[in-house]
Amino acid sequence: MTGRADRRTDRALLLTFDDRHVREWAATAPLFARYDARVTFFVCEPDRLDRDEMRLLRRLADDGHTVGCHGLRHERAPDFVAAHGAGAYLEREVVPALESLRRLGFPARSFAYPCSARDGTTDRLLLTLFERLRGGVPADRRADPSLADELRVPAAELSARRVLPGCSVDSGRGAVAYEDDLTGVVAALRRTAGIGGVTTLYAHCVAEAHEANHVTPARLERLLALAGELSLPCVGFDELP
Repeated sequence: MTGRADRRTDRALLLTFDDRHVREWAATAPLFARYDARVTFFVCEPDRLDRDEMRLLRRLADDGHTVGCHGLRHERAPDFVAAHGAGAYLEREVVPALESLRRLGFPARSFAYPCSARDGTTDRLLLTLFERLRGGVPADRRADPSLADELRVPAAELSARRVLPGCSVDSGRGAVAYEDDLTGVVAALRRTAGIGGVTTLYAHCVAEAHEANHVTPARLERLLALAGELSLPCVGFDELP
């Protein structure tokens, strides 16, 4: 399995995918390879992976992609802690997922919050187990050009910023199509390419249509092509300093 890579991270796109859409992610591997993109897959329900999904996920890791943790049952962290306590959240939702991934051979050094739901208490709790966390900004902000400064983390702050904001680039869910305007996302990528730092984006399944949140292959390729035009490397969370 590929370890941490020696790639330039003073400016980068962190492209991430959530949940358990392993077959669809594996089918997208040629697209990632075409653009020399390394991405991060934040996996939930790792105990429910079948043998073929385990094999495909290992192949993605062997290709240099990062595998991170997304919880055991995709629970919203602040709600679970409020209802059951911090100890129960770790014991029932986080540690079993982390141990399951590590038994499969994935270090899972990073964690993405389900539904981007987080607060200071959950950050402090999870940073005892993970090197970095991924939060999120409201999806309806992705058309706002001012998102560029909120989403981009300056290179000088990267080593100290252990919680990185992300923005959804999903195309839709089921029959519902999401906002096509990605002006804020594009502005963030251009700003990152121009003055450095990292910008984090997230999606879920990669498909023309799907009952779950998904990004179409065409939209995904447009984003990868833009990053390529901007000479903005696409790297995984495990490649960060």
